[in-house]
Amino acid sequence: MMTGSPLTAGQFAFMTQALSISNISYSVPGLDILRALSLVVSEKQYYAIAGINGAGKSTLIKLILDLIRPGPGGEIKIFGTDNRDRDSRDQLAYLPEKFDVKKNISGRQYLDFIAAVYHQKPGRQKVQELAERLDFPPDRLDTRVNGYSKGMVQKLGLVSCFMLERQLLILDEPLSGLDPRARYHFKELMREERSAERTVLYSTHLLADAEDLCDQFGILHDAEMKYQGTPGDCLQRYHCDTLEQAYMNCISE
Repeated sequence: MMTGSPLTAGQFAFMTQALSISNISYSVPGLDILRALSLVVSEKQYYAIAGINGAGKSTLIKLILDLIRPGPGGEIKIFGTDNRDRDSRDQLAYLPEKFDVKKNISGRQYLDFIAAVYHQKPGRQKVQELAERLDFPPDRLDTRVNGYSKGMVQKLGLVSCFMLERQLLILDEPLSGLDPRARYHFKELMREERSAERTVLYSTHLLADAEDLCDQFGILHDAEMKYQGTPGDCLQRYHCDTLEQAYMNCISE
């Protein structure tokens, strides 16, 4: 679990909201995927959305990014601006769950392309540091992606997000395809990146990782947020020693 003094609920209330979701619903014929969901992510906060595969985590992220539209009623705001306003997304970077890259280009070419899209100069030193911190051999950036393993492709995606000077990072299952060693390096990177004072929203089904990294988290199950709060409060509420146990107790209620 995180070190340092945790912020209280009262302290969070006075923090600026990076993301605000109010009363959002989404359904497909015969199935409610999200029902009247609300959550707030404050600036400089790490917020994890935990849930099993198919719980609706990726759907929620797509709604935030305005890739799909919710049912009537409710709103989503990014730094106080409606998410349907294109400018609202200027300050965020996004890593999709199923991240992929064209195989006939090099990793560096991909990163240069992303930097250009975001009107940012390619920070070669920053990229080098991120690659090393994620245990990605920097010399492999100049080789074609078709020679990368699944884990290397995922690390490339993580580098592309963290190299950007954006206030909000949205990462959909960022640990997908990473082996235990790579997961360790990712978590170390997340801890070190706190000095950048960015906000991170990420989805996961790995509760131990959420317990290690997040300030706040929500349990998404049966189309609803069954719990929102700190990992410590969740353990106390469900009288458990681990977040996995607390999660199971929560979704069993």
